[in-house]
Amino acid sequence: MRWIIGNDKDIAVDSKQVGARREYIQLVTDAEVSAWDFLQINGQVFKEYLCCTSDDGIDGTLITAHIWDVEKLCSFRKICVGKFVVANTCILRRMLGKEILFKMMSINREVELYFAKQELSVDNGNFWHSTTLNNVGQFGFPTSLSERKLYMNRRKGLVEAIQISFDRVSPLIIPGELGSDYYGRHS
Repeated sequence: MRWIIGNDKDIAVDSKQVGARREYIQLVTDAEVSAWDFLQINGQVFKEYLCCTSDDGIDGTLITAHIWDVEKLCSFRKICVGKFVVANTCILRRMLGKEILFKMMSINREVELYFAKQELSVDNGNFWHSTTLNNVGQFGFPTSLSERKLYMNRRKGLVEAIQISFDRVSPLIIPGELGSDYYGRHS
């Protein structure tokens, strides 16, 4: 499985936290994990992302980055051709998960997309949904609720633990989803 993190001070923070993330990946996969390196796709190096792989035979990608980075990464064929993508990020806009999934499905009709469980946050008096990264102490880096659940369910196998810990994006549009954004404004 491929693991990608944003290489900025919001996500990667410092080398100690990046190392702690690698140790976490080893714990949840129970597999050998490569060293972090810059992401390479089709010979192009993307220094804004770090990537490692776990030797577990799973054909998927877990991305911990800002939503605009997730959108960018999910547009690459190399990411879309896997069985699934897990986005450990804030959604910010109601239908954005479906938009990303539809673009990915134009390349791979069978791909599944999962998002981190969202928590209601308040920022400058505005309510929005986020992953609310916290709990630095337990793993040595800020974790989302879904990352903590993934760790708790790791003994069930990585794929099942992902299905339990993250929310699958349905390709179906359910009545009411188009009605308003997360801020209650009608589209």
